[in-house]
Amino acid sequence: MPGTLRNYKAGSIIYFVGDTGDNIYVLKSGAVSLIYHSIETGDEVRETIKNGEFFGVKSSLAKRPREETALVIQASQVFVMTPQEFELLVTKNIKVITQFLRVFSNQLRRYGKMVHNFLNHAAVGDSQTELFQIGEYYLKNHKYKQALYVYEAYLRYYAEGGYASQARERINAIKNAMSGKGPATYAAMTEEPGPSPEESPAEMAEESEENIDIATKYYDAISLFSQEKYADALSLFKALHQAEGVDVNAGEYIPKIEFEMGRCLIALNRHQEAVGVLTNLIKRFPKDENLKDALFNIGIAYKQQGDKAKAVSFFQKVLKMLPEGPVDKRAKRELAGLKTS
Repeated sequence: MPGTLRNYKAGSIIYFVGDTGDNIYVLKSGAVSLIYHSIETGDEVRETIKNGEFFGVKSSLAKRPREETALVIQASQVFVMTPQEFELLVTKNIKVITQFLRVFSNQLRRYGKMVHNFLNHAAVGDSQTELFQIGEYYLKNHKYKQALYVYEAYLRYYAEGGYASQARERINAIKNAMSGKGPATYAAMTEEPGPSPEESPAEMAEESEENIDIATKYYDAISLFSQEKYADALSLFKALHQAEGVDVNAGEYIPKIEFEMGRCLIALNRHQEAVGVLTNLIKRFPKDENLKDALFNIGIAYKQQGDKAKAVSFFQKVLKMLPEGPVDKRAKRELAGLKTS
């Protein structure tokens, strides 16, 4: 089997939903669960991978963010392959092709069943509610084109439906966001009434215990960062960091939030603060999945401060840590650049 064999402990994460990466995985032994949310109900779904099955293939070959989180539920051995290694394996092994097709045919049957159930739902439930909820799912996950399509479909079929006014509001908000004329966060698009112009991102996060949604607001802050609104993103991340005692689900997001705060501070040229935040992250969460990326970003902060020696030291620490990942290539490029400068 080509690729690299890696060992994962129970409870570790191979990748998170939304992550980018082109590796393809094959489970050799153990147990891995793929976790995603149903577009019908929004409920969490867990799919257990069997030994010999592939995962991460679609997002790798389509060069799209991961659609699920891969959680190791039992100590496992996993082959990790590049797309080139995967292509070589598939083209030379008929058994692998058969296994690959079997996995995808199972997925297609599952999707077909879901579509069939939805199309026939009028006989057993509230189809207009489900259609609107699908739009909400896409909007929460910042898939604006898909959300727009679903809301417009809702209005075609249920022009006078119970969610018609909300669908129209969502459509206008999405169109404004896509054209740069409005906010691009789920909370801002759906809040009733909308926040006053003076309301800061931090104030948006200061809600009551029953209303706060740490996951939604975390991805809202990620969206702000992607729009290069670094100060707004930092304010929202800071507010979420203080929500650990408010939302029982906040604890698992704290290391991610601290990592993103470090990235925001670097983007704002507040390098010393970034080093402090990322160093604290490494001390508090030494086994966090962002550990290598945190070390790399500390190196970037020192590089931008002009401290070449410390930058080199942290880039070298990245390369010494296992397993190897995409950040290693970036660290090597930075080291090569520093050597020639």
